[in-house]
Amino acid sequence: MLVLVLAAAACSDGSAATPLPPGDGAAPSASSDEGVATTAPAPVPGPVAPLTGEAVDDPAVADRPVLAVKIENTAAARPQAGLDLADIVYEEIVEGGVTRFIALFQSEVPDVVGPVRSARPEDVAILPAYTPILAYSGARDEVTQMLRASGIVLLTDDGGDAFSRDPGRSRSHDLMGDGPRLYEKGDATAVGAATPVFARDATPPAGAVACDAATPDCGTAATIRFSGAAVTGWTWDADAGVYRRDQDGEPSRVTGPGRIGAANVVVLGMHVGQGGCCDAAGTPFTETTILGDGAAVVLRDGRRYDVRWRKTAAGSHLELLAADGAPFPLAPGPTWIHLAPADRLPS
Repeated sequence: MLVLVLAAAACSDGSAATPLPPGDGAAPSASSDEGVATTAPAPVPGPVAPLTGEAVDDPAVADRPVLAVKIENTAAARPQAGLDLADIVYEEIVEGGVTRFIALFQSEVPDVVGPVRSARPEDVAILPAYTPILAYSGARDEVTQMLRASGIVLLTDDGGDAFSRDPGRSRSHDLMGDGPRLYEKGDATAVGAATPVFARDATPPAGAVACDAATPDCGTAATIRFSGAAVTGWTWDADAGVYRRDQDGEPSRVTGPGRIGAANVVVLGMHVGQGGCCDAAGTPFTETTILGDGAAVVLRDGRRYDVRWRKTAAGSHLELLAADGAPFPLAPGPTWIHLAPADRLPS
């Protein structure tokens, strides 16, 4: 049998040389009976948060369910609590042209979240794929029936300790949720663990739109004009590696020291129309058609991509597709998704 012997080289002063650590010039380890050089096995990836694609330290975090919270976005509701900790946020148009958020939490749980407001028909087409705990403040009768039939775990303001009123806010804009207590109440119903949503890749894909003299900021800024009453803006923060959100021309505000930062901004061109009559003020309900397909814009890494979106069923996740039909990869990190009228995609 061939025996390999590694001898220590002598230094000029006669002392033994210090072995080099792997990767600094040391020879690879060898098999004692075959003489075949081998390398150390690749490290095993740790647990990953399913809604962000980012590594997490605690496997229990990766396996817990999604907490969805309906959050108001009127002037009276600002600053909102918890939006800076959301993994995914959907922005949808409601009555009067203002917008409302579906904030999805999984990798982090806010101590306080809100103001919590009512559910909409769009939620029934979006949320079943996430099998979430849904915290909301009520809904009109037909929407309540749809929610109950969807199988989503529902938590409403029933006087329990998961909700409270903020005395510093005006009535109807003051209902706040306790994130840990909402999770505790929802977990008691054996909600399933969250599952991955989008393809993720830290390397920006090919196919970014070539910005020109007319649109020099096409990948670093975007304006989404939902209506005359709601304009959302995003600007690339190269130092932080995220997009920062504006509301109606002003930086979005949240309670506490955090800031909203999105690794991905996704704008879906969708059909938005009337969904019946009427709310308490006599305003026709607004409804967005969630199932179908259409054009979309994705901002990531300071680049713009024109893609397609597709959602085939309430229980199926939204898909983002590249020009060749392959899944379009988002960057790891938080994602904001805007359900915009089809004629108001960023130019």
